[in-house]
Amino acid sequence: MALLLIVLLLILFLWIAGFLLITDFAVPLEKKRRFQRVLVIFPHADDEAISCGGFLHRISRSGCNVTLLILTKGERGIPHARRYGNFKEIRVKEAQEVAAILGISRLIQEDFGDGILREKKQELMMCITALIEQEQPDLLITYDLAGFYGHADHIMCSEIITELKKTRFPAVPLWYVTFPKRVLTRIKLPEDLAIDPRFQEKQAAPTHKIFIGASVFPKTKSWYTYKSQRTALANGISKFVPIWFLWFFLSMVLFEYFAEVR
Repeated sequence: MALLLIVLLLILFLWIAGFLLITDFAVPLEKKRRFQRVLVIFPHADDEAISCGGFLHRISRSGCNVTLLILTKGERGIPHARRYGNFKEIRVKEAQEVAAILGISRLIQEDFGDGILREKKQELMMCITALIEQEQPDLLITYDLAGFYGHADHIMCSEIITELKKTRFPAVPLWYVTFPKRVLTRIKLPEDLAIDPRFQEKQAAPTHKIFIGASVFPKTKSWYTYKSQRTALANGISKFVPIWFLWFFLSMVLFEYFAEVR
């Protein structure tokens, strides 16, 4: 019994230490704004779960209508995963499962080509413009202009939405998903995919954070649902924790961070 108590206390100590390490207490909490219609746009399936899955689940549960637009089927993905069948079909199916887990009202799966969004700017502009006009969202969410780690598709997605926000839809709030600097410096990002060697200078600093509470559990389930991306996730958090212990690390991430575009 004494040994069990020591183990439990050690686990609790590790959890508290990890929570204090990854939480940026200097970033203010978001004022409780209520949203009715939120439009989330990312290039690849799993972008939403990694960056803001907890927030999406939380607002969906409160009655908000959340539409998720994924621009590609992620066919370039992780090479070894293609052994298990049609990689496009795998990633689409995973995205559908995650949408159900997070309570997303509408999943729109496009196929503009993984890794070539920069060649499709006009088509993307038309598609996204039409969707914003149709959805009439009171919040837009996407990557920042650094594309998180300089990924060409991420940057193109952000540039288009930022341009539309500033020219066509100035009244619609736009939030970039982001992370505290202390987290970014400890996560191994796939910089081999970065097209801009100075992307770190363009990373948006969070303007606010949101407490996700119990929504951390469906967020964690979403991460595990993206089995085709497990290698990438393992490489990304290897400095923090082994992939088999991912759930423990994610349980500490009780806040998600955003930068509001002014």
